[in-house]
Amino acid sequence: MIVGTAGHIDHGKSALVAALTGRRMDRLAEERRRGITIELNFAPLDLGDGVLAGVVDVPGHEDFVRTMVAGASGVDLALLVVAADEGIMPQTEEHLAILEQLGVPAGIPVVTKADLVEPEWLELVMADLGERLARSPVAFDPPLAVSVVTGAGLVELRERLRRRAGALVGRARDDAFRLPVDRAFSLPGVGTVVTGTAWSGSVAVGDRVLLLPDGVEGRVRSIESHDRALPRSEPGARIGVGIAGIERAQARRGSVLVTPDFPWFPSQALDVEVSLLAAAPRPLAPRTRVRLHLGTAEVLARVLPREPIEPGGRGLARLRLEAPVVARGGDRFVLRSFSPVTTIGGGRVLDPRPPMRGARWGEDLAAERPGSRLRALIERRPHGLEAAALPIVLGLPPAEALAAARAEPGLRAVGDHWIPARLLDDAAARALEVVKDHHRRHPAERGMPLETLRRSLRVPAWLGEAALDRLVAGRRLVVANGVARVAGFEPRVDGGEAAVEAVLEILDRAGLMPPSLAELERETGRRDVGALLRLAAERGRVEAVERDRYYTGEALRRFTEAVRELGQAGEIYPAALRERLGISRKYLIPLLEWADGRGITVRVGDARRLAPSAPAAAPRSADG
Repeated sequence: MIVGTAGHIDHGKSALVAALTGRRMDRLAEERRRGITIELNFAPLDLGDGVLAGVVDVPGHEDFVRTMVAGASGVDLALLVVAADEGIMPQTEEHLAILEQLGVPAGIPVVTKADLVEPEWLELVMADLGERLARSPVAFDPPLAVSVVTGAGLVELRERLRRRAGALVGRARDDAFRLPVDRAFSLPGVGTVVTGTAWSGSVAVGDRVLLLPDGVEGRVRSIESHDRALPRSEPGARIGVGIAGIERAQARRGSVLVTPDFPWFPSQALDVEVSLLAAAPRPLAPRTRVRLHLGTAEVLARVLPREPIEPGGRGLARLRLEAPVVARGGDRFVLRSFSPVTTIGGGRVLDPRPPMRGARWGEDLAAERPGSRLRALIERRPHGLEAAALPIVLGLPPAEALAAARAEPGLRAVGDHWIPARLLDDAAARALEVVKDHHRRHPAERGMPLETLRRSLRVPAWLGEAALDRLVAGRRLVVANGVARVAGFEPRVDGGEAAVEAVLEILDRAGLMPPSLAELERETGRRDVGALLRLAAERGRVEAVERDRYYTGEALRRFTEAVRELGQAGEIYPAALRERLGISRKYLIPLLEWADGRGITVRVGDARRLAPSAPAAAPRSADG
């Protein structure tokens, strides 16, 4: 359990932590000189029976609220400290607002310096504090009066902390590891060390890690938690991680340590739900410049609300960030005004990786039910969501995120993506229509080239393949030899078989000097000769030796027999073959290359010889 302090300056937060843990909190010389807390300080708190809590002590001065937010992020329980001789003060209210915006689940109000006031006054302060906290969404205990001078109330405070720790629900062990860094330093023999509260998951010695948003990579050399060396960290614990491969200058507060087995993504935009404090001085208008506090990071941002958000109200907005942050769905954040700097609200991240254009703002985007929220997140992406990103975008451990996706009607897993089922339906319908249109425009062709079909769908390759697989499995489309056709389609030409025979008769007469496609078009007056001959080729009646020149099976048989006869006697020279067949080089050279490609001949310099594995007989036409 992580316990964090909160409260006005000089209300005794550090003295209370020291009394509970036995450790001084003013570790910096500047803190001791000025008598105030400036930086975050940490200490282990032994609650007995093997229960060990981590305590984060934060500064109370208004100049260090950014540090307070960094320390309060990720705590399980807040100690809201109020001095008996002053009561609720301005920083009490601001710190309380920050705890509420961060979604801290529970707290214990502690009235310190009880030895300095009369009992009647103490009762008034406690009643006032209890009344104020009754309106808070944080589950606060009744106020407890203590004195670090006399020790009054400290035993009961320890007991309350022990009960809270016993009731705490542990964080998932199989979740994605994320550690917002609140301190970074170097140690001899260890190297760079980063510390923080592990918001989720765990990491082990030897694991590869990434420090985001800069993307530098390292390896875990050591892990410590409350002065104990560990082989693996615990979710939700305060840890220090020694890292090899990352320089001290590369690590700083606001960085996030993750493992590369999940697709963490530094974002320059967040889609969020914003809650504006009732005490905010003005509505949150478009392009208002604010300070975003998320985890231990503070970045400037412009707010683009869907509509103006009034003080005390809430609404949806996009935050355009001036520096990247590492966020996850459901993350809580605090908003402070740019100038003068004061806390004005906060909220939660709805989409940490929003589409940059055309994003849909469905009503379920802010839904509490994970399945509804996931559907809205997937619907706003034109091609769905990568399966690996589900835990990050939805903000749930992998098993829970997958279960939510599987249980939601209308979602479908396609390859490594989750999409609305209609996307697959639409892609399949489009593919079928594209092929049908190709048949209408090219009725003589056996079908549409598969690669042309894929490009025409204008969807990601994985979605196009899934759509085609569905059509093939449903026997609505046939795919063979790189061509797709509608099931039951048969190629046809104007004029039917008579038209095919007429063109073949011309090729038969031409023998080994057939006309080109352009010449055939001029002779026949048809513009579909190419399609007609491709149809004849599928039936084995002709073969394309060149891209625009087809030969009948009889002509190719005659050529092959001549090649074999000359080859029996030795090498085959083009001049001898040209003289034998009575054709020019214009026809002879493509035919020789065709014979090479068919494995009938092998080129040797300017000559050919019969290939050792040449076919025993010349090719025959389908009707020969």
